[in-house]
Amino acid sequence: MLALRLHGKSDLRLEDIPSPSAPKGGLLVKVRACAICGSDLRNIKAGGSSHGMTLPRVLGHEAAGEIVEVSDGVEGFNMGDRVLLSVTVPCGKCYYCLRGLTNLCDHKTALSYQYDGSFAEYVAVPEQLVRTGGVIPIPESVSFEQASIVEPLSCVLNGQELSNTGLNDVVAIVGAGPVGIAHAMIARVLGASKIIMAEISQERLEMAGKIKVVDRVVNSGKEDFVKAVMEETRGHGADVVIVAAPSGEAQVQALSAVRKRGRVNFFGGLPKDRSTITIDSNIIHYKELFVHGTSDSTVVHMKKVLSLIENKKIDTGLLITRTFPITQYKEAFDLASSGRALKVIINP
Repeated sequence: MLALRLHGKSDLRLEDIPSPSAPKGGLLVKVRACAICGSDLRNIKAGGSSHGMTLPRVLGHEAAGEIVEVSDGVEGFNMGDRVLLSVTVPCGKCYYCLRGLTNLCDHKTALSYQYDGSFAEYVAVPEQLVRTGGVIPIPESVSFEQASIVEPLSCVLNGQELSNTGLNDVVAIVGAGPVGIAHAMIARVLGASKIIMAEISQERLEMAGKIKVVDRVVNSGKEDFVKAVMEETRGHGADVVIVAAPSGEAQVQALSAVRKRGRVNFFGGLPKDRSTITIDSNIIHYKELFVHGTSDSTVVHMKKVLSLIENKKIDTGLLITRTFPITQYKEAFDLASSGRALKVIINP
């Protein structure tokens, strides 16, 4: 089968490798769509040095497809079932898994890191992912392409729930990439009354404007983001500020852009060599702020997002810029890394 395997720094190869079989207790899925994630781009650049990735490794973890092989003894799945795959493979036994926080599992592994991923014609689904509910049926009304971007949207939903976004909230989002725009879409579904989006790329702001869920866009390379938020909130600040960009400066600014007792979400991780910021903690103290992060999602979040798509509460088609066959992977990754696209999908 054709597969995209990472061998080292900037060394991604399209190779013809043997097709896998369904592992014991697992499944074999024919991949119909797999979206490119920002982490894929970072892993290619870094040579897979993060999160315990072993090389060579088939990349790709935002995937949907259909089951073509069911291992003996596996119940509840049939040949031809349309399914969405979770990324995280939790242990199911640790302190956090037993509390339903599988995204924070102490021993988690993942597709495209410790297991081969889905930039391939077929992906072997391990027994542990099947056992922990990470193989999710796709409703007939949802396309494979739409389903393939459920995973990043589920991370967004996790973040919005942690930020307690609700009715009449003013939500300010830093970063107009696909994740930032997804935050705007989910915030609107949850009842946000006003959404402000800041971004240094005018091209991305224009893409965000076309989605028509953002009330004000701020080119933070030309405008003062904090001042703009204050103008839109009568000087109070936003109820929720989400930093969906790898910017330490934006994280610091978020503390000034949020209202008293507001919530600040450091959604985007910072580069490892620039992960320390200096803040005035008195701002948090005197404004009684709630500052938190977001890491991955659970199967419950994925199912909620699938339901939103099925019931047409969000239109994921607006997030999909283009699809490519796997043989055109170079063009696909170039577009995904250019800043001129939202989600780019590979159809193996």
